[in-house]
Amino acid sequence: MGATVVVREAASADIETAVALWTASHVARRNGRPLPEAHITLAQQRMAAPEALLLLAHGSVDDGSSNGSRGGGAGGADGTSGASGAGASSLIGTILGIQGLDQDGAGAPVPGLLHISLLSVAPDRWGQHVGRLLVEAVLTRARAGSFREAQLWTHADNLRANRLYKAMGFRRSGRVRVDDWGELLVHYRRSLTD
Repeated sequence: MGATVVVREAASADIETAVALWTASHVARRNGRPLPEAHITLAQQRMAAPEALLLLAHGSVDDGSSNGSRGGGAGGADGTSGASGAGASSLIGTILGIQGLDQDGAGAPVPGLLHISLLSVAPDRWGQHVGRLLVEAVLTRARAGSFREAQLWTHADNLRANRLYKAMGFRRSGRVRVDDWGELLVHYRRSLTD
């Protein structure tokens, strides 16, 4: 009973749907304020980069019921049908892991550093631990590779994301910056060798 979430690596054919979900999630978090086309284009380029590790979470409802908690509908935000019933499945989350670069992405690669970005969850699945599953999956893959540390930036006012990262062992580094919307971003890091 309830929903099943499966995390898998994306293929090139998944990029358009992943970008649509990421966009819908961010628009919902910003109370309907649209994202500039340049932000959407950059997200698409980053997801499609050959060196990117793009993971997708798919939700399925195996019994066709909705219990208001974990078994709710999974579709809609990404343009998929979200139909319920046995085997119904839709994209419900994204996360990107890439080689961390010095100077906030403008410099040389930093050996052993994973940069996490583009975490998004379909708004109708917020609070159902999809984000946690995606972060765990990207960290597991990073540990299996040559990564020893992970970093990310998130909006200071995104309380849900900040709680998640703290609960998963990320700690604020003390670095902050203002994005091109004038919103405050905070930087997190965590060891992958613990």
